[in-house]
Amino acid sequence: MPFNFDFWTVYHGLMLIPSAIVVIILYYTVLALYNIYFHPLSSFPGPRLAAATPHWMALSYLGGRTPYDLLELHNKYGPVVRTSPDSLSYIKAPQWKEIYGHKAPGQPEFSKDSKYFSALKGDPVILTAEREYHSYIRKLFAHGFSEKAMREQEVVLKGFVDVLFARLREEGEGGQAVDVLQWYNFLTFDFIGFLTFGESFDCLTTSTLHTWVQIFFAMARFMSFHQIISRLPKLLQLPATLLTMPKTLAADVKTLNELQSEKVQHRLQTEATVPDFMEKMISAYNSGKMTYKQLEGNSQILIGAGSETTATLLSGLTYLLLKNPRVLAKLATEVRSTFTHPDEITFTGVNNCKYLLACIEEALRVYPPSPQPHHRIVPAGGATVDGVFLPGGTSVSIPIYAASHSPVNWKLPEEFIPERWMATKDGGHGNGDADADVDVRLFAGDQRDASQPFQVGPRNCIGRNLAYAEIKIIMARLVWQFDIENATDGDWIGMQKVFMVWEKAPLWVKLHPVSRG
Repeated sequence: MPFNFDFWTVYHGLMLIPSAIVVIILYYTVLALYNIYFHPLSSFPGPRLAAATPHWMALSYLGGRTPYDLLELHNKYGPVVRTSPDSLSYIKAPQWKEIYGHKAPGQPEFSKDSKYFSALKGDPVILTAEREYHSYIRKLFAHGFSEKAMREQEVVLKGFVDVLFARLREEGEGGQAVDVLQWYNFLTFDFIGFLTFGESFDCLTTSTLHTWVQIFFAMARFMSFHQIISRLPKLLQLPATLLTMPKTLAADVKTLNELQSEKVQHRLQTEATVPDFMEKMISAYNSGKMTYKQLEGNSQILIGAGSETTATLLSGLTYLLLKNPRVLAKLATEVRSTFTHPDEITFTGVNNCKYLLACIEEALRVYPPSPQPHHRIVPAGGATVDGVFLPGGTSVSIPIYAASHSPVNWKLPEEFIPERWMATKDGGHGNGDADADVDVRLFAGDQRDASQPFQVGPRNCIGRNLAYAEIKIIMARLVWQFDIENATDGDWIGMQKVFMVWEKAPLWVKLHPVSRG
């Protein structure tokens, strides 16, 4: 068949392109003007670019500076800031319960903003499930996080902790600096892996992150990009995805899925030796109340949420102690006067270390392991937040880092001062003791409820108690067994960017064994 080329048809088609471009530019110009001057949120303060388009937030996410950028916005504009045309950010303590808290029966909750979880497709898992099914999944999880379960899990943790500190002693011989961040990751992934799949990832014994764990870290940055890409205009989503997608993404996803299935299959064929995270989910799967994909998806979330965040806090607290020798000396005195043998450092034993708990609370404030805002959607019909009625569909959030560093909520917010958590409202000391080196009255006005690193409400972190127990045990053992010395150059925390998780450099520490007669 002869090819018919109609020059004038092509010519007229090409002539339409400039017109289409003009229309698109005009549309987004009008939309930006509407967002700035006539949108229901137009009265809230914030940058003009953020009010006009989602590009301010997109640039912040892409730069990995979101926690710092949001703190700067709140310091400039106040406790409530407009961060995109349909989004508001809050930092005061009462808004935690208003946005994230439990709602009365029949009262709609502020649901998760699905745009930030668009990469998690398929059957609902605990991160994406709606209210009723989320409650069902959480009850299944609760079995493995109960006090009874933790008492039986303690012996498992102790085994991993003993291996960790034996390896740290070997690695640090002769004053050799050790990357403790790496070893914290080895332990937390091994421990949570065991409680999820019935076997560890063997990171401690091989001194290597398992392939599953390596892929988890590799994908975190793209997942962060995908959160904001989903909020861009449809026209820009595909090119933005292609620009930020790692070249190895397809291969990594394939490998991850294969490893995930292999681990789940192992757990299905294994009898748990202690109460674990999967037991009740497997029962739900066997009774047809949970699909195999949900079993895989929920187990993957357990591994990521239960390990990386704990290792992050352990490394952050270690660094903060190294940078604050007064605090480190005080903590070492408490721990070494409480325990005479490492076997005494138990879940119940560490509860006597009040200053240790204060150090952990302060590290969670200064360096929250999950610093990104967790967005919620105002239900249809609208709701009142901070005394102002908001239309349904508005995205609201509290950026954990900004709330924990704002001078609105804290005295000397950039300083690491554990004593602020021991002060009482009347200016005294929480345990009745005087404090010779810190005037705790300075911190009587601190809004402690503004620091919520584990979130609040029905979707808060179910592993909170286990995380505290892990951190107490490991940090007590660290300062009991070693005098630690900083061997890391520069501002280890200040140089980090955030892409779903903190992107951390090695944390080099010299470990000098404590001499005991």
